[in-house]
Amino acid sequence: MNDKRVNELISEAKRLKYSRRGIVKRATALGLSAAAMNKVLVSTGRAATAKQTPAVQLGGQLSVLAGSYFVPEAQGFFDQQVKDWGSQNGVEVTTDFINWPDIQTRIGAAVEGGAGPDVVEMRPPWPHLYYENMIPVDDIANAAGEALGGYYDWAVGTVAVDEKWYSVPVGSSATAMAYRLSYVEEAGIADPKANFPKTWEEYFALGATLKEAGKPLGQAFGHSPGDPPGFAYPYMWSYGAMEVEEDGTTVAFNKPEFIEGLQKLVEAWSTSFDETGLSWDDSANNRGFLSDQIGATINGSSIYLAAVAAKEGASTTDYEVIVDPADIWHSPLPGGPAGQFVQLGSWSYAAMNYSENQEAAVELLKWWTSIEQQQAWLEAQQGYIIPAGPALSELEIYTSNPALTPYIKVADFARNVGYAGPSNQKAAQVAAEYIVVDTFANAIQSGDAAQAIEEAARLLERIYSR
Repeated sequence: MNDKRVNELISEAKRLKYSRRGIVKRATALGLSAAAMNKVLVSTGRAATAKQTPAVQLGGQLSVLAGSYFVPEAQGFFDQQVKDWGSQNGVEVTTDFINWPDIQTRIGAAVEGGAGPDVVEMRPPWPHLYYENMIPVDDIANAAGEALGGYYDWAVGTVAVDEKWYSVPVGSSATAMAYRLSYVEEAGIADPKANFPKTWEEYFALGATLKEAGKPLGQAFGHSPGDPPGFAYPYMWSYGAMEVEEDGTTVAFNKPEFIEGLQKLVEAWSTSFDETGLSWDDSANNRGFLSDQIGATINGSSIYLAAVAAKEGASTTDYEVIVDPADIWHSPLPGGPAGQFVQLGSWSYAAMNYSENQEAAVELLKWWTSIEQQQAWLEAQQGYIIPAGPALSELEIYTSNPALTPYIKVADFARNVGYAGPSNQKAAQVAAEYIVVDTFANAIQSGDAAQAIEEAARLLERIYSR
């Protein structure tokens, strides 16, 4: 049955001249496996050009550690990509996809024990913490950056360590507000596509109306590297506070404007939000939104993509998706008195220096971060990941659907963790210890924003004064 569907799709794709994206969407709707989808791509000439088999094969084994994907078909696509490279080079490649909050724990254990995955997905700005355990890859990263038209500043800031590359940037999921058009309109906002709240206070007011209707705002404040810092850092910046000034040492966190702004959030928590969010990770708000429990939340485009997949009969969630994608829209994050911001840093991939097959690990990075393989991977992600440089920012996946345009636009006004100082090892430690995120959670739990900010400022002083 699977072979029949593959052959039918190959014929259909050739007849209708499907793009790579069209093939991926159609294969997903038909429930084809990643391997079957790749067969269609190859047969129609839509697969990325593979590296030719070397005269002397590399051999051995490689293990890759990565976070689990919010776009399931893209996870299968990546797994097939590296397996295909492995088969061409005589290398057995396996990938372990794990929950996002667990990635850093696994990296730490591998570094401590001197053994573990050969190739590791790094989240921003982890390279500053582990660069001594990573193989320098300046040539590969510079070549990849040149092909991308130069890396965005937020990619350089969160991946390069003292202007050297120990991992290769591959872009990142972006953040915007995902919301139900019908609920926002019922809350009294005419033309909700154009008039979603522009300030946090307006957002909280909308949330109060939504909560009265049983569809509160959703926000995660657990220890997870996506949505919690994706909210906390921009909110902090929008009220004039930051970890440190540009000198990288002067802590600028305990600001009167930020105290006032955080207290507003504390007061809005019970009136506007789903109050279980203090323990949420990066997947809880997806489930809440798609299960029709919340009316708006910050997120990547994965909520929308999951709704599309469900409507096409290709859902992979372990819960029922009951939201129509036509009722989902996205807008930039609201702003505060100091402006409107988004926190962004690039994911990157590193070859670890404890690996017993370092040559193969480096060669895999070189091949996979080529422009052809990156384009194929980004297209499989359907726009969920934005590229680390501008050369791929005009792909159809970013420009064809107006509902998703806010995501690619954040590349132009993003800030790194550590702002206004460098996104260095100290900023990485602050992020790894969730100091900024915990400030929000502590303020909500205690009801006292001033005390929570004061306590966090002392922790920041301790780190940035070293």
